[in-house]
Amino acid sequence: MNKFGKKAVALTCAVAMSVGIGASMTACAESGGTIKIGVGVYETTGAAAIALTNYLDALEPELGVEFVQKALSQTDEATNLSAAQELISSGCRGLILTMDSATEAILDECEEAGVYVAGYLNSYDVTYDTVKTHPNFLGTACDGKNDGSAWGASVAERMIADGYRNIGIVKFPSFAFPKQAWMDTAFREVVAEWNEENPDDQVALKDTIELMFAPLDATYLTQNSDIDAIFSICAGTDFIYPTLVANNKTNIKLYTAGMSVNDDILNNFGDRGNQCIQEMVYCSVESVLYPIVLLMNKISDNVFADQPDVAERLDCGQVIVQTSADVDLIKTNSIYYTGDASKAMIKPSEAKELLAANGGTYAKLKAAMEGLTIEALRENA
Repeated sequence: MNKFGKKAVALTCAVAMSVGIGASMTACAESGGTIKIGVGVYETTGAAAIALTNYLDALEPELGVEFVQKALSQTDEATNLSAAQELISSGCRGLILTMDSATEAILDECEEAGVYVAGYLNSYDVTYDTVKTHPNFLGTACDGKNDGSAWGASVAERMIADGYRNIGIVKFPSFAFPKQAWMDTAFREVVAEWNEENPDDQVALKDTIELMFAPLDATYLTQNSDIDAIFSICAGTDFIYPTLVANNKTNIKLYTAGMSVNDDILNNFGDRGNQCIQEMVYCSVESVLYPIVLLMNKISDNVFADQPDVAERLDCGQVIVQTSADVDLIKTNSIYYTGDASKAMIKPSEAKELLAANGGTYAKLKAAMEGLTIEALRENA
């Protein structure tokens, strides 16, 4: 069921009590009905949006929560402030935001209204140092790792081991994604170390280019005709792979950030089809439980005893896809591909166990978020 713009549907107190979410949470439901949480998202279509919506739908009866989604702008702060104001006015007691945009103004509004904010797929790169001690900011779940250097280094090691010696690097603009430069640097450092230790087996790296949110231009391929692989720090299945296909260059291997549920992509992954795409990585929607749990705890006045004094940017597990078998696993057993909440690594019925009211701890919540990996998917199969 698509939740964008839908009218609020209140659950009864009996539902909230029947799922056993603890005395303090039940008292909250009894005094004011279902807890209402607004979710501001920058993406309202596609696999990730569908998976998130279906997961939130399934969590509602389990947690006694109503989630209301609203689209945010990636460029317009006024739009995002207005969206937050509308959610607050509609009765939301907590906000989950995926954009670090108009953050301080939104927090001012929230402080006045007694509403709390937590982030999802959001490192708050612009305002974190300012807002991390704000009483109404509870923390954020990053889109994977806050510092993606480790992934950049691991891709370099894998590409070298796979035998590629002429590598291009492509990313989005630094003004929009400054931390992609860290991944680029980490990748280059691994290659530099290899080259120093292996003078007779050198890896050549091209200058990094930035895509202005448009497909890779074919001139890149003619100007770099010797490349045998590309490290795409941006969404390579959308911005690079189509150019490779159109120019009959699928012999160039692609290791990329991002994930696709397009079978035309997945059927050419690993050792299948044209074998162009060799790695993808994504952060699964179950990490939305981090802000949900923090908000529900705070709203019910039942925070974790071991919760940090300063709101954290929490690293979440990444699903790193490296083989055709990994693709098969995702197609059959992930919420990302199927949109089926029963395929979630943390089942909706298990989510309430993470709440402080039910004996959850911050350490357990953190471990659960860090555990959202391909290994967890295998165990969940």
